[in-house]
Amino acid sequence: MFQESFKYYKARDPPPSFENVIDTDKAGAELDCRLQNYSSTAGNNATFPDLLDSSSWRIFELKNRPGLIIIKNPFTKHSQRYWMTRCICDYPKHPNHTNLPDAIVDKYALRSTREQFDWWATAATIEDPADRRKLLKALRWTTLGYHYDWTNKVYDESARNAFPEDLSTLCRHFAQVLGFVRFRPEAAIVNYYPVGSTLAGHTDHSEKNLEAPLFSFSFGQPAIFLIGGHSKEERPDALLLRSGDVIVMTREARLCYHAVPKVFHCPESERSQRWESPDEQPEVQTADCRSTATTGAFADYIGLARVPFRSCFAAVPTQE
Repeated sequence: MFQESFKYYKARDPPPSFENVIDTDKAGAELDCRLQNYSSTAGNNATFPDLLDSSSWRIFELKNRPGLIIIKNPFTKHSQRYWMTRCICDYPKHPNHTNLPDAIVDKYALRSTREQFDWWATAATIEDPADRRKLLKALRWTTLGYHYDWTNKVYDESARNAFPEDLSTLCRHFAQVLGFVRFRPEAAIVNYYPVGSTLAGHTDHSEKNLEAPLFSFSFGQPAIFLIGGHSKEERPDALLLRSGDVIVMTREARLCYHAVPKVFHCPESERSQRWESPDEQPEVQTADCRSTATTGAFADYIGLARVPFRSCFAAVPTQE
């Protein structure tokens, strides 16, 4: 059942109907979701720079998937752009790990070593659009903190770097709002999805603490997210995720099969992610990133038709 749904929403010709997709922005969503109220847990101190006040968040739990929580975009435009910039300009750098093969790095690094290679800065200077697009599409994931061993599907204490402080603070803020007051993120995977790419059905069972929540923040183009049960024989539910939406998997939802069968263009999303003026550029930690953020390559990558992206980072939780 899961694979059938995945193939249906992945199809291009004919394209799938979104008739049965759960869209929490549309009337009738209450048939599939419960609107939750966490204000009593959060108290009056649950504020964070460039996020909407948590008392105004629209938080849903899927009725058929207990523990699957959807937070409708609580980010301001400035905050969305900040996190996009961090995902694109900062996180793919050493000592974080990426999927970029040696052949790609050797081709574009010129005289620099792999440790010195700056994926984004290199792509932004490539004049040939086809060549630039090839390098941009080559990056599919970056790992932060504990680096995931994709072969053995484990996290190894020996493969670990410092977890970004701003991302840790963000995740802990969301955890506080939801009542997980002792939550501490230690690892993240940033996934990069060009339009037309997919993420196959899988479960997230490598983390030691399965009681704590797993956060997934999505920026860029919209996507269909499938969430099923503990077996692929169960038919999944399909959700529409837009830029800024947050998925939180808690309790039994942590071991449910989930996937992304479709990432697609949305002209409205592309317009909303443009900078209207240089003054609207986000403050980021890397000067080089600020100097390249106004280039056409950056505009293409965050939402225009050529190389739009979808980036999710899921904080792998432990509890103190």
